[in-house]
Amino acid sequence: MLNFAPTEEQEEIRNLARSLAVQQLRPHGREAEKLGHAPGEMMKTIVQTGLTTPFPERYGGSGPIEAVTYALIAEELGYGDGGIAMNIIGSMMGPLAVMLAGNEEQQACYLPAFTDDLEGYLQYGSLAFAERTGGYTLDEVQATVRREGEHYIVNGTKRDVIHGRESRPRVVLVREEGSSGLQGVAALLVPERYAGMHIDADTHKLGLLAAPSVSYRFEQVAVPAEHILGKPGSNGVVRAATLYNILRAAVACGMARAALEYSGAYAKERIAFGRPIVSYQGIAFMLAEMAMKLDAARLLVWKAAFDWDRDIESETLAREGESAQQQAIKLAKSATIDAVQIMGGAGFMQDHPAEMWMRHAAAME
Repeated sequence: MLNFAPTEEQEEIRNLARSLAVQQLRPHGREAEKLGHAPGEMMKTIVQTGLTTPFPERYGGSGPIEAVTYALIAEELGYGDGGIAMNIIGSMMGPLAVMLAGNEEQQACYLPAFTDDLEGYLQYGSLAFAERTGGYTLDEVQATVRREGEHYIVNGTKRDVIHGRESRPRVVLVREEGSSGLQGVAALLVPERYAGMHIDADTHKLGLLAAPSVSYRFEQVAVPAEHILGKPGSNGVVRAATLYNILRAAVACGMARAALEYSGAYAKERIAFGRPIVSYQGIAFMLAEMAMKLDAARLLVWKAAFDWDRDIESETLAREGESAQQQAIKLAKSATIDAVQIMGGAGFMQDHPAEMWMRHAAAME
């Protein structure tokens, strides 16, 4: 029987992440949304904990990543504030993709900057996954790449690339022309703005404003061949993409948990017709359903993370990660909408964070 109970070390790490979520992320959620990025001093504090540097110790990191541990961390960050959480996770995925799919030279080039004690918090990476015509599944990656001499030629689009304008490393998921399934999926470093590459800032976003993002358009863009991470269809590329899905799903679970707890507490205090509204079946059933679905979604996330750590077969791993993030985001959307409904008119007021969480969840797709 599978046992997802956290180890003593994981419980300590989760408690640290929870304290950061409550003391740092939650109080700065509105400020970060207005600024369009996470406050620098807060990011410096988070980086100093070592939670955002899961890189080999030879590069100054806190050690190799464990998906289960980071799923716990990501949920706590999402519980604090989904926008800041995705700012952090989106940045981490660039160097993590290099760590998982790149060679030693590429790792030595990009990873040490993120572990620097003084300026590590100023570094941003990015992973371009989803496209204008699809979501976060590897089968929907349609941006193409083909080898021509000493270059790879890239065509296609990407959307919602967090930190995609100035990131280093900037990693893009592409597909070999004529391939299908996982076999042709590749990860490509795009360190410069090459001819034919267009970057457009995402403006008028509904949510996740604290995680600045852009869209890419590639038109016959020539990228030097040495910037490929591993080989197309390699296990490292699939694991990097799947890890992103797992962490996105964990953040979504954190959003749903925040909505459940906040609206539940409000329902206990709000008096209507002489008694707390939580005592009415219409409200109690909504909260119970939110809690039940949260447990189910979290188990999917933990199962995918557990199998990621075991390094199981790529197709099964990718399917589990995709299923977990789809269900978790679906839950986050419904839970945050229900939270606003439970709170009534107060749910739409900026005096409460529920309406911001609802927008965050909607922007996760």
